[in-house]
Amino acid sequence: MTDWCAEPVHLCLYPFLSAASEYVEESGITLDDLIHSGTYRYARSRGKERVIEAIKDGKVRKQAIISNAQAETELLSYPFARILVSCIEDERLVRRYAISEAKGAYETLLEDSSTGSSLDTDIIYEMSEEFGIRVDFLPGEREQVQMPFVDYLRFTANLRDKRWKLVNRELEKGKVKLRKSEFIRIIQEAMYERIKKDLPLDVPADICKAISGYTESIKKELEETRKKFGDAGFDFESGYRVKDPGCFPPCMSHILNNLKEGVNVPHSARFAVTAFLLNVGLTEDEIIEIYKNSPDFDADRTRYQVEHIAGDKGGVRYTAPSCATMRTYGNCVGNDEVCEKVSHPLSYYKLKLKKKRKKVEYK
Repeated sequence: MTDWCAEPVHLCLYPFLSAASEYVEESGITLDDLIHSGTYRYARSRGKERVIEAIKDGKVRKQAIISNAQAETELLSYPFARILVSCIEDERLVRRYAISEAKGAYETLLEDSSTGSSLDTDIIYEMSEEFGIRVDFLPGEREQVQMPFVDYLRFTANLRDKRWKLVNRELEKGKVKLRKSEFIRIIQEAMYERIKKDLPLDVPADICKAISGYTESIKKELEETRKKFGDAGFDFESGYRVKDPGCFPPCMSHILNNLKEGVNVPHSARFAVTAFLLNVGLTEDEIIEIYKNSPDFDADRTRYQVEHIAGDKGGVRYTAPSCATMRTYGNCVGNDEVCEKVSHPLSYYKLKLKKKRKKVEYK
């Protein structure tokens, strides 16, 4: 690899790279060392911290690294975190962890590639080569790149925002033009796929038992976070106006659960759930908070869209789409007995609340 990432202080920022794996292998540190040796207790502690950051913050933070020893600890914490996640055996945690690692690396790469030095181009090319993405800087441009449309389609398949659709991009001679920052967002998708690959690992039972103290702490944090944010993805019992997400229609609960887990959802689903939540009483800030787990979260862009749907921008406050519209856009995930009686998600919510209140009154 080129000099920009040949040293452990740089490798530890992107521990999923092949060069990082090679560095750890060549260090001679065995799995038994990592699991049992007191020498690596800080790496184990940091590994647990990585997973907890993923659970609580949706992003693994970049550490302040000032020495090779610190860098090696950070490098070793990554495989240990993967072992921890694998031992817990929770599919949603696996996905959230992978997304959170990718988000942290994405922000680091944005910072690394905007120094104004000649290394900017090296970083982009190096990452592109790592993930098999062909890219060229446009002649005379440092902030624009182009890539073959087949590569573009490959790495934007899960990006649901309309701006990523090929029809909305400038295409010339089979190549798509992008801002450098947009291309780095595409690299984030490649990072996510690399990190998620092979997870959960097939970890022997005796190793999982040996690190049970770490996994139990993570399980506790996972449970507390899920209780805090509720089944629909946010905390109704600690201040939000809506008190019963259990009465939400299946379509809205499905979208909210996807948002909570960091899954990219289509624009039509985002519009629907935002309008629905505004209609039932959530504030704009509460709704923006829900979107923070999205891989392509942009605070300013999200606020603008939420405020637009709320009527702050154009004066028109939108109502959630009807059931027929939800079906048209593929956002209906299946009917239950209440769905059969209504034609609108808000009608579902009101009817479900009414039924629940009657049950309480008759007890």
